[in-house]
Amino acid sequence: MKDFINKLYKNHSLIYKGLLFICTTFLIVYLFPKSGKFKYDFEKGKPWQSENLQAPFDFAIKKTDAEITSEKKELDDNSVLYFDIDSAIENKVRASFVAEFKNVFSDSIPKRISDTLYKVGESIISELYAFGVLSENYDFSKDKTIAILDGREKKQDGYFSNLIKQDELSSVIDEILVKNNLAEYKENFIALFFDIVEPNIIFNKSFTDKVLQDEFAKISYTRGSVAKETLIVSKGEVIEGDKYQILKSLQSEYESQVWNEANYNWVLFAYTLLVALALLMLLLFLRKYRVSVFENNTKVTFIFFNISLMIFITTLVVNYDSKYIYIVPICILPLVFKAFFDARLGLFAHVLTVLLLGFVVPNSYEYMFLHNSVLND
Repeated sequence: MKDFINKLYKNHSLIYKGLLFICTTFLIVYLFPKSGKFKYDFEKGKPWQSENLQAPFDFAIKKTDAEITSEKKELDDNSVLYFDIDSAIENKVRASFVAEFKNVFSDSIPKRISDTLYKVGESIISELYAFGVLSENYDFSKDKTIAILDGREKKQDGYFSNLIKQDELSSVIDEILVKNNLAEYKENFIALFFDIVEPNIIFNKSFTDKVLQDEFAKISYTRGSVAKETLIVSKGEVIEGDKYQILKSLQSEYESQVWNEANYNWVLFAYTLLVALALLMLLLFLRKYRVSVFENNTKVTFIFFNISLMIFITTLVVNYDSKYIYIVPICILPLVFKAFFDARLGLFAHVLTVLLLGFVVPNSYEYMFLHNSVLND
């Protein structure tokens, strides 16, 4: 037991490096994507660099985000606004009109004119409650289609402009009085109706939103399909329009395929092997050419930590939006290693890091070429 402890003590530096090597390997593999990766790199507006591509399987062509947004906007613009109506309000207003009419209009008015005024008052009520009076002023387009619900049943359809806002009461009264040559009684009618008119229409936002969401759910996110072995793109053909969208659909379908447990384990094994070989090369480089660095566990930890940090930051950016991939300051890595160690170690560590990032970033060949060429410059 004592000999075993002595051996552990003598070799604690190598044991630490081994644990650091294993932990870093599994951390980097954990950050790597575990789904299938499309083996072709392409960009919109650029020629297809690979051989002629035929569909490996049947797949649907997905609509672009712009097309989906446009369809949703169209559904929203043409959606129906639902309002609830309180049918008892109109009868209540008519009863109040009968009770208050004589209090507003003097008994000295001739009966013939009084009867006319009474009929005009009833026509005003009918006009106001033909569709209904709004409880508040809603900011909707006048051309919006509406549906008025009486309980669970649809009572009538129309347009938002058919509904009467409370601040439009005066104009409705004035219009009917002018039409009947009774404009001189405007103040009397306004005083009468402002006291008795009550809103009977309320916007049912929850039901309107539910119907709209149901319509959104019916949107098809695909348009057409591509049959197996159909030629998608030829070598040298510029990728634009439908070609680009078909390739994006194929890429999305390929990367979203369900992996069984065996395939998943093989992917993990392959990633682990590749990452382990890359980190092992770094350790062997240090052991062969930088012995002083290799024997210092703090320096080795510093190197592994910076490599893992760059991979972690790059993975976060790719998961957020891959078009921002080049804002990751990957070239700061060799500069840091050059400042603390030397340029050769910085170059070697940078190349290995970029090779590992090739498994994470889109257009991996372009990414590696740009970063290595910038470093050489």
